[in-house]
Formats: sequence, structure tokens, C-alpha cells
Amino acid sequence: MPSTQTLLLCFTALVLAASQLSAAEPKEPTLKTEHFDHDPGWEGYNNHMTPAKASVMKQDFGYSPETNFAGKAKGEIGGAIQRASKPASYGAALTPAKSLADKISAAGSFAITEVHGGGGLFFGFFNSKQPGGSGRPIGSLGLDFDYEAHGARLAVRLISDDNKSCGTFVTPYLPGKFRPTPIKIDGTRYHWTLDYDPQGAGGNGRFTFTIGSDTHKTQDYGTLPEASEKEARARFPFTTTFTVDVPADLRQEGATFDRFGIHNMMKSGGTATMFFDDVQLDGRTEDFSKDPGWVGVGNRETYENAEIGGVQDFGYQPTNLAGGAPGEIGGLMWRSPYAYYADRVGPFTFGDRLEARGRVILAVGAPDSGMMLGWFNSEVKKTDDKDPLGGRNFIGVSIGGPTRIGHYFLPISASKTGGRAVPKSGPVLKQGQTYEWTLVYDPVTNNGHGQVRVTLGSESVILDLRAGQKPDAAVFDRFGLFGVGTGGSQVKIYFDDLTYSAAKP
Repeated sequence: MPSTQTLLLCFTALVLAASQLSAAEPKEPTLKTEHFDHDPGWEGYNNHMTPAKASVMKQDFGYSPETNFAGKAKGEIGGAIQRASKPASYGAALTPAKSLADKISAAGSFAITEVHGGGGLFFGFFNSKQPGGSGRPIGSLGLDFDYEAHGARLAVRLISDDNKSCGTFVTPYLPGKFRPTPIKIDGTRYHWTLDYDPQGAGGNGRFTFTIGSDTHKTQDYGTLPEASEKEARARFPFTTTFTVDVPADLRQEGATFDRFGIHNMMKSGGTATMFFDDVQLDGRTEDFSKDPGWVGVGNRETYENAEIGGVQDFGYQPTNLAGGAPGEIGGLMWRSPYAYYADRVGPFTFGDRLEARGRVILAVGAPDSGMMLGWFNSEVKKTDDKDPLGGRNFIGVSIGGPTRIGHYFLPISASKTGGRAVPKSGPVLKQGQTYEWTLVYDPVTNNGHGQVRVTLGSESVILDLRAGQKPDAAVFDRFGLFGVGTGGSQVKIYFDDLTYSAAKP
């Protein structure tokens, strides 16, 4: 029988071996949970900004009995329509409401008489329930006008109830290269038609738009590069008929229209004075020789506007839009200027296993908007116009995407030397819907190259990193929200019940 001394030596050896084995295994960072039932005291940078001066918005449009800029006789609709986050509209109530299962047609004439600043408005079929701040009306089919000092651009678009979009420019448009404004603002009259066939494009739906003018028959752009010349020849006034096939996923999501008429673009900007007349709506003609009694919402109003482009306003909020008890983080976020609201964590490296989970709701998601959530380095506070994530260390989620999709919820990795990695597609945040989500960064899997896994509701996506995309020198010292880059529009987004890697073991 072994002696007491022998047993003690064996036990000591076992404890020493176990401690050595434990020391050799990587330890996961400590998780922290925030329910935001009180202000967490996170660090903010540029997240609550004050406008240089108050912006006054003035809407003054509706029935105009004494003018006839757009039509054959006195009486039309229109006036001064200003771009603003707050919805403003004047339209005929559609009873019953229209959907993408219905055949839809409209026609009429318009004329633009004056523009101050960068204005924008919509004319056509739309849903009267708008959250504001979305840019173009959600649930709409019609004409999108975008104005500059000497003219206007025109596109025709369908936007679903979930804010996915399809359409075409009617006037020439090459992003960043050729963006003329050939629609005249001198009172020139234009005539248009819009027809939607639910059986077109193999049952997915198709809409056709035509435009013409008795006087605007030619357009002189001067000498153009070959690509611009080709684009110009493919658009009005050289081409006057445009057809768009509705994508299957957009048709499935659907769109509901309970109004037809004028709606402002919901991003702060300038004012356009414009009129519409001789409207035909599903075969019925309205010449506005008398007041049509259409419904006006905010169309005769003057007020101070707090939601000015680029003025960030996000952080701790006493609200509960994302669900649960009152208290959450988020708010109004623009792509630029660079701003963040985050907890001090770590510091971590690409060698640490990181995870987070919580709840999220996208209350408003305008086109060309987005933001980031995750672990990043607070040292870099300047945004590169060419690459907003250039020189920035980041592991987390990218929220944004092309207009035709809406807002992806995608895993992303970025570093100063390893570049950026993000999948091309994944789960999509639907506006107004609350989701539970998870995020895991595992530095060991994928043959040691690392992997980021994200789930949103019941959907998931995996990002496998490549060799060299997790440099040893990269450091993350904050966890939270930050703006995605230059230009663009706004999101209103909220997060709650967050659990996240916060401290070294």
C-alpha cells in the first residue's frame, strides 16, 4: 500500500499537469450584458451634433384653382414642395387600396417653374403610412424627381412595402460620371403615361412608362465621352418609352397603395415649384376645373426641422422600439461624418474569440444608407473618402446594401494591412421588424485563418477569412455603433439586450 507521502506527491503532480494544460488552452474573453435600463455611460464621438443654424421647412402645395402651368385650362395641383424628413403629401384616396395583384394605369402632364436648392419629390401611387426619413416613399410606384439649379433628373421606380426597389432612370445617369438634369424648369410641359401589368414578365409584373413634350424634342449636351454619349442616346428625349420587369422577390414582398398624387422626398433639402394636370387615373379623367377634395397631410405647413443631413443624433435612448423594457441604444445615424457610440473593451486582437448577441429593429432605412456594429479601434477618427474602412480595424456586422435589396445584415472584417472581407449577400433587415441576432468571430477555425458567423432571426451567413486578413498588430478597444462612411442618407436603428465580449480573461 503506497505511503501518504507517495500519494501526496502523485496528487501534486496531477494538479501541476492540470494547471499547465489549462494555461496552454486559450481563454475566452469575459462576456458583458447591457439591458440599457439606465444610461450605460458609453463613450460618444460626434454622435449628438447641433446644426449650425435652424432649418425652416415650408410646404405649400395642393389644389391650385387659378394656375394652368401644366394643363390646358385653369385649375391644377401642385405648388412649392420641399424635401424634408417629415412626410408631406396631397393625394386621392384609393378605395379599395391597390396592390401588385391589380392592373394599374395613370397619365397626365407636368411642368416645373422654379427650384431653390437640391429639391426632390414623388408623383404617383403611394402608401399614406410613411415613417419619415426614408427618402423615397415606401410602398410606391411612380415618378421620382431630383432637382438641381438648372433642371431635373427623372426616374420611374417601384418600391415594395419592405423598401426594396426596382426601376430605371428616364434621364441619363452614369454614377459619378454623367448626371445631367435635362428636364427643364422653365415651365415646359411634359406628357407621361404609367401602366402596370401584374401578368407581365412571366407573372412577376411589368410597368411601362412613356414621356414626351411638344417642345422639348432635342437635347444639346455638347461634346461627350463615348460612354456618356451612349447613355444619353438611350434616354429621354431620344428614347421615350421605358419598361421594367419586376423581380420575383419584390413581387412576392408586394406593395400597397392607398393614395395617388404628390409626396415630398423625405430627406432635408431644397424646394421645387411644380404642377400636375389633366390626370387620368384608371380610365377616369381629372382636369381640376374644381377642387377634387384630395387628402392633404402636412402640405400647408411651416416648421423648424431637426433632422438635417449629416447631423448625427444617436446613443442611449429611453425608448423600447427594439422590444423588452424601456431603454436601448441607437437613433438617427448618417453615413457621414464619422461618429460612434461605444463601450470601452479589451483591448482585443484577431487572436481573441469574440461573440455578441442581442435585439435589433430598423425603424427607418433610406436608400444609400448604413452603419456598423461590432469591435473597432477608437484611435482612427478620420474617414477616407475613397475607402471609409481603410486603415480601420473592425470585426462585426455591416448594415446596408443596394437599393434593390434594402439593408443586409452581414459579417465583416477589416484591418489596416489585411484589407476588408465581407460576403456578397446574406440576411436582410426588414424595416419595422424586431430580430434577435448573434455574431461569433472564431480565430482558430477555417484552417486557422479565422471565421465570422452571423445569424439574423432564422437566417445565417458565414465569412471565411483568407490568409493575411487577421494581422497580429490589429487592436480593437471599443464595442458599439459607428457610421459607415461618406455621403448617403439616414437610418434610424435601435439595439437592446446586448451581450458582448468586453474584457480579457
